[in-house]
Amino acid sequence: MTLPDLALLLDAPVDALRGPRPAEHIWHVAVRNHPDDRILSDAEWGEVAAAMVAAAGIAEHGDEQACRWIAVRHAPDHIHLLATLARQDGRHPRLRGDILAMHTAARAFEAGWGLTPMSPLDRTARRRPVTGEAEKAARRGLDETARESLQRTVRTAAALAQSDTDFLDRLRDAGLRVRERRSDDGVLVGYAVALPGDRADRGSRPVWFAGATLAYDLSLPRFRERFTPAVAPADWALAEHRIREASALLGRAGQAEGAGDVAALGDLMAACAAQSPALVRDRVRAAADAFE
Repeated sequence: MTLPDLALLLDAPVDALRGPRPAEHIWHVAVRNHPDDRILSDAEWGEVAAAMVAAAGIAEHGDEQACRWIAVRHAPDHIHLLATLARQDGRHPRLRGDILAMHTAARAFEAGWGLTPMSPLDRTARRRPVTGEAEKAARRGLDETARESLQRTVRTAAALAQSDTDFLDRLRDAGLRVRERRSDDGVLVGYAVALPGDRADRGSRPVWFAGATLAYDLSLPRFRERFTPAVAPADWALAEHRIREASALLGRAGQAEGAGDVAALGDLMAACAAQSPALVRDRVRAAADAFE
């Protein structure tokens, strides 16, 4: 079979979709072994490929009307998965959370086959700036994007605050614009921040970032975990012990017990950066950023 023939077979369901054709109908993912892992056989890679497309929602096991897909192995240590984003029954596939689900499937293979365990994708890291944000910062001659500036300021305020009111006051004292979201009975249920002067390209409105869009642990529920309940001296000793074990815990397949400890250590470093002497403040802040 020639490549054009294969492409026609893969793309055929797109013309039969019952809705609008997607602007980009090709789904492509590479799955790679750790360099220290043993070389998997073709049969093993085939098992991995079937599990990955099933986890992603491309072709669940036993679904004969699923999307058409192929797996290509052109190197010993990885494969490429390629699929058409159109089911054979004329419907669109549901791929929400496909990468997270594939990471979970990968952890199962690592544990079952004795492969190098990678850190679980628990979405606790800060969100990276998108291309448009980076280009916008470059056009304005800024050293960093608005998202990065907000992440640092909000994280410092969260690490030092003792209550919701204290947190919001610290954000405003730092010069940020703050938008509160409250329930019908006046309870704070969310917040968003914006840099003064940072507006959409047409200048019509401020560019707001909700806490959860800056980092997982900067959402309001996660922020409140920082000061409720009160921490006793014995808790600090236990936290130190658990923080030292966090790296090993996170490295085991499917386990994320250390994620909270790692976030606590990040808070400690952010607080130290805010309170440290001017002589070392930049270095401590750089260390906090690198850890995050």
